[in-house]
Amino acid sequence: MERDFFVESRSYDKLLRGTWRAYRLNSDLQLANGGQQITDGRDDACIRLWLPAGTPMNWSSGTRKLRNNCLQFFWPDRWYMLSAFYNEDTLIHTYANIIQPAQIVLDQLSYIDLDLSTLVKPDMSYEVLTQAEFDHMAITLHYDEQTRISSLMALQTITSTIQRSIGLFSVVPHHLNLNQLHTACNQS
Repeated sequence: MERDFFVESRSYDKLLRGTWRAYRLNSDLQLANGGQQITDGRDDACIRLWLPAGTPMNWSSGTRKLRNNCLQFFWPDRWYMLSAFYNEDTLIHTYANIIQPAQIVLDQLSYIDLDLSTLVKPDMSYEVLTQAEFDHMAITLHYDEQTRISSLMALQTITSTIQRSIGLFSVVPHHLNLNQLHTACNQS
């Protein structure tokens, strides 16, 4: 299997920020190792992408290779996406980025990054990282009212989910089943 899924990230004013190619994972592929139950996001609507360490990430400032393995989770109607980073098979942290719902067509995905993110550690402690940047960009790029409100509601959903330890973050394995991922990506 080749990195056959194309992702692009844009700013609210539609400028291209970055692109990369990833492996799209089947919904039935078991990601977790060690018996962790993955309960949400294994439905057909969730797009699960695998980006092994070394994946070229083409940003407007230049191309950089990922230092760590990464799983990304996108849902067609949600105002957030998750990027979980791993040291080999062990979860380091997850970024929950606020986005406009991703546009998904066949084997490509495009999303608008709204400059608001939360860093979530494996113990579910978290920090909202870019609230000031979001506020600044909302003024600078003239985010419409629906975008501002939906973004803040999505942030509230994320932080409430973390505080209650339910739902959303159960899609993120703490230990990856690298054998399953390598097998899935090496099949023709």
